[in-house]
Amino acid sequence: MEEVFVEWAKAIHREQTVVDGHLDLAAEVYRRRLHGERDVVERRYLRSFLEAGLNVCVSSVFVSSGDLPEKGLPVAMAQIAALREDLEPVRDVIGVVSSREELEGALRDGRIAVLLSLEGLDPIGTDLYLLRAFYDMGVRGAGLTWSRPNAFARGCCKAGEFAEIHGGLTELGREAVAKMEELGMYVDVSHLNNDGFADILECAKKPFMASHSDAWSVHENYRNLRDDQIAALASQGGVIGVNACGTIAGAAPFPREQAIDCLCRHVEHLAAVAGEEHVGFGFDLCNGLSASTPRLSFDVEEDDLLLHHGEMLTLSAALLGRGMREDTLAGVLGGNFLRFFRETLS
Repeated sequence: MEEVFVEWAKAIHREQTVVDGHLDLAAEVYRRRLHGERDVVERRYLRSFLEAGLNVCVSSVFVSSGDLPEKGLPVAMAQIAALREDLEPVRDVIGVVSSREELEGALRDGRIAVLLSLEGLDPIGTDLYLLRAFYDMGVRGAGLTWSRPNAFARGCCKAGEFAEIHGGLTELGREAVAKMEELGMYVDVSHLNNDGFADILECAKKPFMASHSDAWSVHENYRNLRDDQIAALASQGGVIGVNACGTIAGAAPFPREQAIDCLCRHVEHLAAVAGEEHVGFGFDLCNGLSASTPRLSFDVEEDDLLLHHGEMLTLSAALLGRGMREDTLAGVLGGNFLRFFRETLS
């Protein structure tokens, strides 16, 4: 990578808003704190966040299948509490925000803003009143489901599988969309199957996002969006966050040049189909969560095409080297997601 593009990327990261639209932060913090760790974000993430110039991070609240159904609600609540407690010692640098005013305040003061989003409504079972409870805990977005069926919808297959999963939103799922929009929570379609995506297009009244999805035309994976879906989401005012999971993007973490090239191709294709103002980053970096998960063997799944957030600079430099304009990169880097949050947060 030519040094001129690296320095250019560093300048843009310093001057522009930088957003990661999806990170399993709350789940990892909760698991590590259960085993006695403290200051997880400060020790494991803050340095790379600052290196990237990160301004906003969306933390998912993700409950694994083994905790469902009985432990879904308490585990989700505990993840939120664990994350808030873990951030308390560094509250002058990073903290959870839950309104447009708090977001703007964090940006103005140079603090990293963390937004909370449910990765699937499994923790609420079938009780839509619990949506209000999670809203009051600061959750501002949600997907109806992860890659598994629940009372609201059927998810697409898991990242490492290749299968068409049929079945759209249930009636309760449609009611959940209406309730989320009423509360002021955005809808995330990244884990919905194709039938569910079509139903969201039909029933959603407000813009929705795909926080961590790639382009089917670049790599055929059912976690990725077809061109007609990309265009439809953009027409609704939504944003698509490019996913850096190798299985979903269609590359291995090594060699690094091929991993970065793969992400660039997804960014460029999404921008060509959706329009450059509808593309962002939602990297879904999972190595940390995988390493924190109890297992019978010591093998840890490492599928992240970016090894840490600091490598966002490498990706930005590569995009500039491929001819992306600075204003386009500023939007993809965070401006587009920031616009979406400003429009959807109360």
